[in-house]
Amino acid sequence: MDTDYYKILEVHPEAGIEVIEKAYRALAVRYHPDKHLPSRKRWAEEKFKELSAAYSVLKDPAQRRDYDRQWRHAQRTSASASSAGSSPAAHDGHNEEAYFHYRMGLAALAKAQKATGLDILLGKAESELEKAKESFENVVRRYPESKYAEEAYYRWLKILNETPDHSEAFLRKLEERFEAFEEKFPSGSWTAEVKLEFARFRLLKQKDIRETKKILHFLTTYYDDSPLMREARALGEYLQGVDKKPAGRRERVHG
Repeated sequence: MDTDYYKILEVHPEAGIEVIEKAYRALAVRYHPDKHLPSRKRWAEEKFKELSAAYSVLKDPAQRRDYDRQWRHAQRTSASASSAGSSPAAHDGHNEEAYFHYRMGLAALAKAQKATGLDILLGKAESELEKAKESFENVVRRYPESKYAEEAYYRWLKILNETPDHSEAFLRKLEERFEAFEEKFPSGSWTAEVKLEFARFRLLKQKDIRETKKILHFLTTYYDDSPLMREARALGEYLQGVDKKPAGRRERVHG
């Protein structure tokens, strides 16, 4: 059995039914064929079929139990070594370790987002954000092939992008990290979210109107009517306001 339904739904093998249902609903919206242009409709249809097949099995306790038994057996008996000499068991172990850091990151991020005014004054929110950043970075650097790497990468970039650091060295490094994500996950599950963060980075930190327009054009072309488009349009409206300012009043990064 080569199909990993948990990977398709982007959940942990021990995830409860509530988590599975929530993941399915979110992904079904993202990959619904009606949300995509004709040029991407066939691809979206295949993704949607995969999601539906995975959900139909994992939502049913009896089918899930049978699937788990067959899937784990397949994992144990599949080809034992890759070119790097790693085994399926080792790969599963990496996913388990990656999941630990991934969950730690989500927990810390949730605490930071729920912080009260006093917590912020006492530095507790900043401390939790730092924990979340370190946890997501651990997944990205130590477990780059795990199924949690892409989402961890996105959340790591988002936290970095919200850091009030505008030094040239920091911005250059952050730009390189955005570009590294795009190279590693050119059409991944979190591509649109990272593209939107990259647009914010280009506009709000680099003041680069031309590159921001390119990213927003990409989003409106390939992800029109997705839940992200409200944020993309808001950024576009802000961009229009900036673009109307006299040239002499705009900050520019490049000539």
